[in-house]
Amino acid sequence: MKKHIIRITAVILAVTVVLLIVFISSCNKNGRGEKEVNNTAATFDEVIVSTDSKAIEASPNVNGMRFSSTLEDFTARYNESKRVLGENDLIMSGNWQKHGNETADDNGVKIQYYYYDDENTNFTATVEVDSNKILNIGFGTTMRYFMGQTENQNNSEIVLEKAALMAQSVCKYENGSTKFLKNIFRQTTTDKNDTIWFQNCVYKLDTQEDKSDSKNNIMLFRIFPISENLKDEWNLKEYVPEATE
Repeated sequence: MKKHIIRITAVILAVTVVLLIVFISSCNKNGRGEKEVNNTAATFDEVIVSTDSKAIEASPNVNGMRFSSTLEDFTARYNESKRVLGENDLIMSGNWQKHGNETADDNGVKIQYYYYDDENTNFTATVEVDSNKILNIGFGTTMRYFMGQTENQNNSEIVLEKAALMAQSVCKYENGSTKFLKNIFRQTTTDKNDTIWFQNCVYKLDTQEDKSDSKNNIMLFRIFPISENLKDEWNLKEYVPEATE
């Protein structure tokens, strides 16, 4: 168990460092939808039914699983979900940037870190080099932004919605699944347990403290698939619909 914890901790720290560097370099930065707006929220049962069994696949990496999507696949699905909502703040595949050189996990699987930095949009991702598939993906912000407001709307809701849309896209859920996914991420900010399991994936909040100003603390909402034995070994809390507000 200690070995697995050390492995995943190394991955978490590496990804968090990527996000820290991205925010340090960008914190001072101040397609049209063609489909009808769809505001219908899926029920919990519909979310379960909509699960694409091909969204997650086995892998020799330390977590035993990976997403079946590449960064290009994810970007296309994320943008399509945005169009359905009538939103035009899309992301571009060409804006994903490598961070550092490729490395390898404890199982010898080669991985490459990526980040996507845009105005109020900061993604990180870890990709398996040989398969080009996503190992984990996250959406980040600072505590200052998360606790603030934009045009009388709480920024926390904006961040959680984007994180949920990220999860919906990479897990290939039907449009309208963000209500439940957002609540899962919200629980990682309010419960003592910052790690929640739902349908083969870990939903996790990682933080990076800024000792000079706590308002600049980094918050990274991540999702990544794991094997069933790790779920049991880590004794993860499982999301249930009764927890939905």
